[in-house]
Amino acid sequence: MQAALVTGKSAIELVDFPTPEPSTGKAVVDIAYCGICGTDLHAYQSGAPYNPAICGHEWSGTVSAARDDVDVREGDRVAIGIAGACGKCASCRRGDAEHCEAAFAGLIGVGPMAAPHGGFAPAIAIDASRLYAVNDSIDFARAAMLEPAAIALHAVRRTPIRLGDAVVVIGGGPIGLLVAQCARAAGAGEVMLVEPQERRRALGGDLGCSLLVDPITEDTAAKLLDATGRAGADVVFECAGIPETVETAVSLCRRGGVVSLVGVPNAPSTINTAGWLVQEIRLTTSLGYLREEFELCQGLVQDGRLKLEPLHTSTVGLGEIDQAFARLASDPQEVKILVDPKR
Repeated sequence: MQAALVTGKSAIELVDFPTPEPSTGKAVVDIAYCGICGTDLHAYQSGAPYNPAICGHEWSGTVSAARDDVDVREGDRVAIGIAGACGKCASCRRGDAEHCEAAFAGLIGVGPMAAPHGGFAPAIAIDASRLYAVNDSIDFARAAMLEPAAIALHAVRRTPIRLGDAVVVIGGGPIGLLVAQCARAAGAGEVMLVEPQERRRALGGDLGCSLLVDPITEDTAAKLLDATGRAGADVVFECAGIPETVETAVSLCRRGGVVSLVGVPNAPSTINTAGWLVQEIRLTTSLGYLREEFELCQGLVQDGRLKLEPLHTSTVGLGEIDQAFARLASDPQEVKILVDPKR
């Protein structure tokens, strides 16, 4: 069996692996779709060493083999996510199960829950504690986007938003568009999307953003003032993962407002610390999500408050994955490309 791995700068290759088999605590899943994530793309663009276990970590599929010691059975519709808290690590013992070290290690592809490859493959053997049941009303394509949706939901739940708050989202990629929708669901009033690419801005409007800004041709701060009557937003989400936009996020926030860092920059950021102090910025950060949030996402998808299908811009097979990565790197008109490994 072959799985696609990022092996260097602008290089993704099909690598041979043994056919996966069930083992103690692990089930085999036939993968229906796997999404290409921003972290996959950053590795492809930078050439930095990339953990094979997380190369393709947004996927859905059907359990094809499982032993009696796991809670899933053949035929179950599932998606990948984070395991529940272990109850044994230092974080769990001090009452902070939300930051369980064992569960987080599995999420980032470290330790016994890590697989030898990710979801850019026809099948995978994975720790069954990381599998979630997918509701029958959610098709496999949307189910493959539940993982990034949970990341967005987690970011919004960690960020204090009050009913009617003016919210700015920087970056109209998949995470930014999901954060914008979750912010509206959490009670945000005006939601501004700051995104240079026209197609992504338009999609943000379709998904409920009330104000769209091209930061290349427009004065973002002036447009925010015109729309809200205030010189800063109550909450700013940085979802672009660009070092420079961390400081931009603060500059768009009112004094005493909140900046939430969601995007993962691929280089260090420089900040004006004195300005942060003067503005009394409250800072939140997020990475990953909690097990319960996967179920919350399914509920939001089912009742229509979280729309995933508009983000899905194209589907490719494993044989086309190198072109898909190159296209995402060079053509931001794409939003979310799903890989169908059996195509």
